Amino acid sequence: MLNNTAEYAQWRQQISHAPTPDLLGAGQTMVDRAVIELLAADQFYGEVLTHLPRTSVEIKSAFALTWQANRLILQFSPLAIAQTFPRFDQLQAGLKHVALHVIWQHPLRYRQQVATQQQLVTLATDLSVNQYVTGLPAGVTSLRTVQALVKPQLPIKADSGVYLNLLLQAQQRSQQTGKQSQPPSSQKKTLPQPSTGHKPATTLIDDPASWQATASQLSNPNLASSRLQQLTHDAWTATQEAGRGLVAGKVAASLKVTHQPAALAWRRLIVKGLGQMPSGKRPSRARFNRRQPARMELPGQISDTRLAVQVYVDNSGSISDDTLQYLLSQVATLTQTVTATITVKAFDAIVQPGQSYQANLPQQIRFVRHGGGGTIYQSIFDDLAREHLTNRTTLALILTDGRGERTIDDHGFTNVIWLLAHHTDHLSVQPVIGQVVTLRKEVKVDD
Repeated sequence: MLNNTAEYAQWRQQISHAPTPDLLGAGQTMVDRAVIELLAADQFYGEVLTHLPRTSVEIKSAFALTWQANRLILQFSPLAIAQTFPRFDQLQAGLKHVALHVIWQHPLRYRQQVATQQQLVTLATDLSVNQYVTGLPAGVTSLRTVQALVKPQLPIKADSGVYLNLLLQAQQRSQQTGKQSQPPSSQKKTLPQPSTGHKPATTLIDDPASWQATASQLSNPNLASSRLQQLTHDAWTATQEAGRGLVAGKVAASLKVTHQPAALAWRRLIVKGLGQMPSGKRPSRARFNRRQPARMELPGQISDTRLAVQVYVDNSGSISDDTLQYLLSQVATLTQTVTATITVKAFDAIVQPGQSYQANLPQQIRFVRHGGGGTIYQSIFDDLAREHLTNRTTLALILTDGRGERTIDDHGFTNVIWLLAHHTDHLSVQPVIGQVVTLRKEVKVDD
């Protein structure tokens, strides 16, 4: 029987003294064995790594997720692995750390932002990942180390986007404070420059700088996203029921968000002009330049539009937990389908106070119930009026089973789409305000 712990310790000692080609080649074996061990201990994460192509290269960090032809590749450096992970179980933890970056699509979500804010992106993404991983080397990013950089209390196990926004706000406040208190000649960034979360400053677990991609490496982000979704879907399918039980709830919920089928052609409804509002101008060759109409090479301008969507999700007692999960998955699909400011609110007899949030990524949808009483649609239109939202600025999307009151005062707001959970549902409101769409018959919501 192989003793991976002992063999890893021996290999690490040898390669640290003399990194010969044979020992560098043996690094592939060490990574393979760590993945196999992870398959036995945390099968889902091992399956993710099994489905992810990997190759040995000379890089400074132990691992790097990089793009090749719209596909994510795992690169690793045997020498950096030996320097970063003193023990074999820590190598397994490092691989799980990488797998979580893949599951939450961090290399795709932050591929552009990492170019200008690499340190903050590293802190935010590592913090979100490391809270789900035990056994990492000493000195990695933790809630305690990042909390020292921001005044507000950091939420536990939040999305990386939440942490990144808090870090950006702390940096902006620090810069403003520095400008006020320092003479112009000595103005500088005053946000502390923390460790990137890894004990040796030059040997990261994985370097997010590699998430950047050239046009040839990542020419189709939609295709890259689909491939990542398929990878995690295949890994989840291959995981046995016992292995699925070991996956953290928020990780499993993100998989449900990603792979729920789109029951509606959201884009088709929105393209018809629902809820569009002017948002400045953009150049267009289809219009003459009004200032210099004789110069045909100069573009003109047309109105640009932006969509603001208020999503109201029925949390009343007539909505089962399975149906609520499915309806929320449709909201997650919406975040991937349109470029919009999407605000999600829970309602039953009232629009639940303090439960409003914006979402532009599937991972930001909160799969939790708030409420459970009766259904009163009037509360939605009262909320729209209270926020001073109009048909020209906003589209209201109401996800419900249709069981509410018959008459309501819409306050003049009619830019509404009602999404009914089942194809057998009927909207109680008469006459209908806006449009009513039901899920297709073949979709089994409670399956």
